[in-house]
Amino acid sequence: MTLKPTLSLRRIKLVLLFGLVMTSFGILLVTVGGSWDITNHLLNKPETFFSPPHALLYIGVAIALIGTIVSFFTWRIISDKQNFKSSILISLLGMALLIGAGPFDFVWHSNFGLDGLLSPPHLTLITGMLLTAIGSLVGIFKFIKEKNDSRFNYLSVLAVLPIWLSASGLFHSGSLPFSNTEFFNFNPDPTFAVLFASVAFPFLVSFCLLLSSAVSKYQFGVLSVTGFLFLVVSSFTAILPNSAILFTIPFYFLSLIPIISADLLLRFVNHHKQSVLFVGGILGASFLAIYFPLTTFTYNEILTQQTVWPSLIPQVYFEMITDVFLITLIPAVVMGIVGVIFAKRVCNKILAS
Repeated sequence: MTLKPTLSLRRIKLVLLFGLVMTSFGILLVTVGGSWDITNHLLNKPETFFSPPHALLYIGVAIALIGTIVSFFTWRIISDKQNFKSSILISLLGMALLIGAGPFDFVWHSNFGLDGLLSPPHLTLITGMLLTAIGSLVGIFKFIKEKNDSRFNYLSVLAVLPIWLSASGLFHSGSLPFSNTEFFNFNPDPTFAVLFASVAFPFLVSFCLLLSSAVSKYQFGVLSVTGFLFLVVSSFTAILPNSAILFTIPFYFLSLIPIISADLLLRFVNHHKQSVLFVGGILGASFLAIYFPLTTFTYNEILTQQTVWPSLIPQVYFEMITDVFLITLIPAVVMGIVGVIFAKRVCNKILAS
């Protein structure tokens, strides 16, 4: 198929990029709405079909769907289809699951009433979010490589954030005790939950932060902005709705210290293997602060076994934080190192394909 003379290949590719960015932004809104909804459930706030978290989730799905459609039809008329084929196909599969999760959730509610955090419809939703975000990331990363322009590097932030938030939701499903309902008890075993959280979250933190930085050739600021925006989203969805823990926000943003330190090390020392591994250890060890307040519920199941009311979260968290930090430090550092190694390989694989 030949291109119309009025539309250059460059302009068409910019439309494709716009579609990919739109898809990532839509999934970002979905993750924000989903995380906000979890907090509202913890606070026992009334739930309606058009509650603010649900409305944000629906808007996000609509934006992601439009972005995927724009990307697909633009991809069909570019000359180097093969270069973006995997990106488009992964996004299409993700959107199919994301859209299908709605009717699935309705049927589940109709038959079994309220569902917990871990349920088949929610897993379908999160998997769809994650796949759609991965598809967009692959395409955006290819654009960053193709343009080789520092002005495009910060697009990696928008590409990585939805993946980080979606994967966080998936990992929370496997580690939080919020899935005991009238018909099913999908709560994970407390010991498994602690072990899983202690390896999965450190890996995810270092993987996502280094991935955003690596594609930009470790441009200073990219890693820091990615981490800062993750903290902003998390504080907005997990802390601000609970007035009893608002005073913890300054503590929460102390998590920026290891994030900015890692960014500085990569930029002003070097990004050779030793530095990258050290950065991975730093980032992995910071997961307990980055995932406050929800990690309180996971580790409380083993260490204190208190009833954690929303107003008691800070008290329980700070009572056990020293013990949890000492217990998890070694696995967190190790998995942080594994995360940065994997991030470099994934980045190289995407850019080489």
